Amino acid sequence: MFAYMNILNNVAYALPTTKTELYIYAFVVLSVILWCRMRWVHRQFYRLEHKIKGPPSYPLKGSIFDLSTTPEKMLDKLKESAVKNEYEPVKLWVGPFLFIGVYKPEDVQIVLNSSSALEKGIIYHIFRYAFGEGLFTASMNKWKKHRRIIATIFNTKFLDQLYPIFNENNKKLIEVLSKHTNDTQPFDVWDYIISCDLNNISQFALDYDRIDKQTLAEYTLAMKKVLEISKCIVKPWMYLYWIFTVYAYITGLKVYMDQLKRISLQIIRDKKLEFKTTMAAQQTNRSTNGDITEKTIKNSPKVFLDKLLKLNNEGVDFTDDELIDEVITITIAGSDTSAITQCFCLLLLAIHQDIQDKVYEEIYNVLGDSERDVTPEELFQFKYLEMVLKETLRMFPPGVIFSRKTNANIKLTNCELPKGCNVFVSPYVTHRCPELYPDPDSFNPENFSPENESGRHMFSFLAFSGGPRGCIGAKFAMISMKLMVITILRRYSLHTNCTMSEIKMKIDLLAKKANGYPITVRPRVNVV
Repeated sequence: MFAYMNILNNVAYALPTTKTELYIYAFVVLSVILWCRMRWVHRQFYRLEHKIKGPPSYPLKGSIFDLSTTPEKMLDKLKESAVKNEYEPVKLWVGPFLFIGVYKPEDVQIVLNSSSALEKGIIYHIFRYAFGEGLFTASMNKWKKHRRIIATIFNTKFLDQLYPIFNENNKKLIEVLSKHTNDTQPFDVWDYIISCDLNNISQFALDYDRIDKQTLAEYTLAMKKVLEISKCIVKPWMYLYWIFTVYAYITGLKVYMDQLKRISLQIIRDKKLEFKTTMAAQQTNRSTNGDITEKTIKNSPKVFLDKLLKLNNEGVDFTDDELIDEVITITIAGSDTSAITQCFCLLLLAIHQDIQDKVYEEIYNVLGDSERDVTPEELFQFKYLEMVLKETLRMFPPGVIFSRKTNANIKLTNCELPKGCNVFVSPYVTHRCPELYPDPDSFNPENFSPENESGRHMFSFLAFSGGPRGCIGAKFAMISMKLMVITILRRYSLHTNCTMSEIKMKIDLLAKKANGYPITVRPRVNVV
């Protein structure tokens, strides 16, 4: 009896006696309860963690050892852990969130082709907050609807009619580059390439080449600023909407997000008005002539936004917010991704003169000394140039990492991913696997010769992602990139002092070369 009373006295003595002690006690108890609950709710992830190798994890920070970690450092760690674990699945804790990295083509194929992994991973929450829910960031249900509709637009007939737009803007580009033909010092080609691609995309997607320079400059600046949010993917607290919202206000990011949406909405409203006028004219022609005149046919929808509005008129029912999201998505996806690859390609050709000579020889064999535009039928003949562009995308894919979230268990070759698991795929890491690409840090277009391609797994090349959520604009991108490189090399030879070892990466939303793309251009003498 006395022993029991003594225990009660000890417990009573240990209880808090002041408000401060009470608060501390309550906080500790609550923290323990929440920790235990988290461990229980996510027990399947902790069981998986013990089966998969990866860098060690620490409370709150997870596997990110330094709170100032950048996406570039994180990418290096991913590659390092993949090599260390022989490209088997790797675990990575980002704060309290477990990610599983898959690198082998066999595992990548299982994930990207699975109907249970169509949902984008949690890191896309940040991009969704900033860009809205276009095809790139959309939740699975919205993506299914939009993808089915938008895929009908990207057909061969539609892409073929874009050649005059690309060719005209490429001619303007080489004229602008002509002012550098006497330069003795390299210049950064990025601003010229991205401007050309922005002109391409604004005309292809919006038919809005009449946009004034100030508005275009505002739109471009806003896009550049908003793209910088990628640095937030290594900060797991930013995945929460209310924290991101506060961050956007404090840093001024909200101003640029609103600017992107405001300009996009203005473009959409102008195009809607134009579309209604065109439709009214068609109706008048039908009533008056019983058919559509030649003039009306010329005014029929030919650009991306026009076609969306036409589909809307036929019952698809996109809201203005959905149209804005798709406009922003296609503008970013259709300009930055192509520009990055084109700039890297030009730089790599300037470094490797022998490969540049082979590309020019192919151009000369197809087009000769003529200055005529390239036709869709002729573009198919540029096999070696396509190998060069694929090798550029292998070494420097603009999208170095993308993520999915499972809504059911998925069995990989050596383990099973539970429902609710965040999975990431890194083209940058897979593309540098020596078992897939011998001497992976060297630029070798022969990696994509028909013989070498046929001997590799189809998911060993991930520049355009893969599976149902693969890039819808892959053909568009290859057409625009080929035409630009052809146009430049027909007029100029490229040179640089830069070496492969000097190429360092930086990551916004996409992976670019730090410190620009320094080249010099010289008028080409047509000797093959």
